[in-house]
Amino acid sequence: MNNRGGWGCLAVLAYPIVEVALAILVASFIGWWWVLVLVCGFIVLGLGLVRYALAATGRSFGVAMSALRTPSGEPVLRIEGGESQRPPAPPAQTLLIVPAGLLIAIPGFLTTAVGLVLWFPPVRAGIAGRIARAARRMQPPPIDPTGPTGPMGPTG
Repeated sequence: MNNRGGWGCLAVLAYPIVEVALAILVASFIGWWWVLVLVCGFIVLGLGLVRYALAATGRSFGVAMSALRTPSGEPVLRIEGGESQRPPAPPAQTLLIVPAGLLIAIPGFLTTAVGLVLWFPPVRAGIAGRIARAARRMQPPPIDPTGPTGPMGPTG
């Protein structure tokens, strides 16, 4: 087994032990009932964030699609009804709230802490920027229809 597989296996085995140790530590300060209340509250918060993020992502995709136009100038998609005054966040940033909400909803203080960090807008913006840069690097270069020596290619 290579070294990477060993570290992954260790992380999977250590995760529940760390979560239980954190729960015991927090319970020693505030009590088990308050730990239960916190865990239930974080589950509700996380699932609410997932619901919000999916709706906000749908709205931001709709607004992005409404900006697209056909060659004749007609909009591809029309948004009916009133929109908010503030422009929506980019779809990548709102979509990153979903894993944050899921991490918050998973019972445990470690996953909740990671989810709360991921929920912060500067963290989401940084991750969305990295995803956008990676997507641009993976994009193939544009094809020149004239070719290297002219419209018919090399003459020979």
